[in-house]
Amino acid sequence: MRFKLFFAIVFFCIPALAGAQTTVLFGTNPTYRGQTINVYSCSDYISGTKKQVGSGVVDSLGNFRIDIDIKATCRLTLDLGRLSGIMYADTAMTYNIVLPDFQPKTKGDILNPYFEPEEFLVGIKNPDRYNINMYIDMFDYTYEEYLERNYYMLSSERNYQKVYGKPVQVAVDSIINEIEQSFDTIPNEFFRTYREYKYAWLKFVSYMRDWRYMSREYFDGHEVAYDNPAYMDLFNQMFTNFLKFYMNTREGERIYSDIALAKSPMKAKQTLANSLAITNDTLQELVLLKGIHDALYDFYFTTSSLLIALDSIKSTSKIQQHKQIAQNIEIKNRAVRAGTMAPEFCLADTAGVYRSVDEYRGKYVYLNFVSIDNYTCVQDLEQLKLLNEKTKAVMDVVSISIDEDFDSVKKLFKRNGYNWTLLDVKGDKSVVDRYKVKVYPSYFLIDTDGTLCMSPALSPSENFEARFKQIFQRRQH
Repeated sequence: MRFKLFFAIVFFCIPALAGAQTTVLFGTNPTYRGQTINVYSCSDYISGTKKQVGSGVVDSLGNFRIDIDIKATCRLTLDLGRLSGIMYADTAMTYNIVLPDFQPKTKGDILNPYFEPEEFLVGIKNPDRYNINMYIDMFDYTYEEYLERNYYMLSSERNYQKVYGKPVQVAVDSIINEIEQSFDTIPNEFFRTYREYKYAWLKFVSYMRDWRYMSREYFDGHEVAYDNPAYMDLFNQMFTNFLKFYMNTREGERIYSDIALAKSPMKAKQTLANSLAITNDTLQELVLLKGIHDALYDFYFTTSSLLIALDSIKSTSKIQQHKQIAQNIEIKNRAVRAGTMAPEFCLADTAGVYRSVDEYRGKYVYLNFVSIDNYTCVQDLEQLKLLNEKTKAVMDVVSISIDEDFDSVKKLFKRNGYNWTLLDVKGDKSVVDRYKVKVYPSYFLIDTDGTLCMSPALSPSENFEARFKQIFQRRQH
């Protein structure tokens, strides 16, 4: 599916200042005055972890400049309220970008656990003739147009041969050759790899469905394009739930004992090497990481054995990207799980003083995310008031308001005598993602040592008080 294209690309994209290695995004749009624009890359395409690579505040005239820290050409995402801007960026380049008018999230958007921002391609003024955004957009448009036109052929090889009397491979290869004629002279390695693996995906889903052949042809012995979404899309599709599949093959029958019993990535890689399609050590480790990631959401391996194997890769791998992927998978799996460290926050209270999770060590913390526009949240505040009075000697109640109008929340708290800590999420909205909050209100109980004791925790109306007393009394003996 193509993104919505907001602005036609015109003119030239210029290199950054001589000697500089920072990539710069700049532009002007008065509707963003006072807004913070956060920019993310994908830390890795296996765990899907986002990494913030830049941030900038739009001034009173609508001007902004964002310095981006990237090491290679990659896909960027701009957080823009109800919209999400998509663009590609090279290192040490300056891009004059054009944004649609700002659309803040509505109250309904914020409270909707299924809300997803609408994606669009960021417009770029003055791109040079080899700008990667222009060519990827042109290619995607052509590629997807061919897919739509030839859907019948791709969806049923047997029917295609019956109707048209020729192998689907001939037709697919013809389509690829036709598309490639428009792009094969463009001297950009990232774009060349992007096209190659888009074509490979087309072959894979239409007629070349032998994973062993595809692995030998496109992965084994090839340099891994960690930051290229087309490469990683094909890789993820080919190796989804691979450990479960591989352990039922003759060459992979030992993979279960390698992980579940020996908990040894080295032995697992040796078993992967039994396949002539996965002979490269780097590929073996990447396939193993993908397999562990998928298996953590399955029931064929114990979580503990998978995490031990993952930790071993993180400690012993010679490849920095693999260490990062292992860490991202571990964080994703252990995030906001009871017994793990509570995610950090540093947010302003009603007096403008920044409060962090660390300063509450030594007491329990009943952390909650609330909105005064949510009926259940407002009802719970009265129960929180009673709970706070009963337990404040041993537990702090901390509310994080997700409302845009923090002044109104402060007034409500003061008017109703809600005398516990109230924090404003606008200082770091990513805290909502770190706690994986999807609905409001959401509750967490943080232990005295900073670990999550209940995650999620019961709400006051679900008899949290009785459950907390059990936990507290058990700790006293």
